[in-house]
Amino acid sequence: MTNRLENIGPMIRNERLRKGLTQEELGERVGVGKAQISKIESGKGLTIKTVTKVLDALGISASVVLKNEPEIDKNVIAYIVATISEFAKSHHLSVREASNYLIRFKGIDFLTEHYDAEHLLSFDDSVQDLTQVCLNNGGGIQ
Repeated sequence: MTNRLENIGPMIRNERLRKGLTQEELGERVGVGKAQISKIESGKGLTIKTVTKVLDALGISASVVLKNEPEIDKNVIAYIVATISEFAKSHHLSVREASNYLIRFKGIDFLTEHYDAEHLLSFDDSVQDLTQVCLNNGGGIQ
């Protein structure tokens, strides 16, 4: 899944250029600044909400972009969202900061891959597991 997500930024850039749009013009369509479009195109600051808005503005369906991805159960998504929120509270972060941190240091990948075991644990135990996984992958939050 990660490789596919990493390819979204360059794909967005190529499509923007193909349509003859500047980063500023695309940003106006999406409601974000040129700097945010630049970050998205470089694969940074990707959120599902922002990427979906950008893809919509370019006339591309997110389901087409991710069509080769295995489907993720709605329960898995709900669990990941709830766990991100708990991680954010536990570490005094905003949900966005927690989400970006967990993406960067492989916490989301861990939750997705190990959902069957992790969702049976308490949120406290899951947050501890995520903290350790992120530390093992270069994160600095303890």
